Amino acid sequence: MPELQTFALPVFPLGSVLYPGGLLPLRIFEPRYLAMVRECLREQRGFAVCLISEGRETGQAARFHPIGTLARIEDHDQDAAGMMHITVRGEQRVQVVASSVRIDQLVMGQALRLEAEPATGIAERHRPLLDLLRHAMEEYDPDFGRAEELMDASWVGFRLAELLPLPPARRQWLLELTNPTLRLEALAQFIEELRAGDEMQR
Repeated sequence: MPELQTFALPVFPLGSVLYPGGLLPLRIFEPRYLAMVRECLREQRGFAVCLISEGRETGQAARFHPIGTLARIEDHDQDAAGMMHITVRGEQRVQVVASSVRIDQLVMGQALRLEAEPATGIAERHRPLLDLLRHAMEEYDPDFGRAEELMDASWVGFRLAELLPLPPARRQWLLELTNPTLRLEALAQFIEELRAGDEMQR
């Protein structure tokens, strides 16, 4: 259950899903989001990344799924043209329960912090998923993952969901799941579907 205390934050509707613990690079060029980033940096606060349900990333404020992820800016830079390049890390899931649109089309929300998932180990039947994740990531980062993270079903599930070629609606569904074991089950089923599709094309 979410905590009952709401808090105010900007909302960044995007065409992608950010998971807790995940990194997301963003290029910021619209005035509303440049102002948002500067404000977040100045006040050392985050913003909500929510998947667009209707509309576009640019222009008029888009409609969005209410459950998203609180994002914190980890790195930022501004080029000569004024575009900002930032990297954000997902923290906890949030639910935007009310929102309004400013005159500059920046969405401001009132959000609830959703409880973190309970610490859950990797079941033996899900070991192949952990091996798949390790194999995929160690090609790019030999030091990928701390030992405690690699034994956490929630962390492993979110990292796999980032890597797999999932449609946005399914990524959102995986974000909204609150049981890390069920998330791994769903990912295992999707991988089987991918493999079956590959076999049919041969």
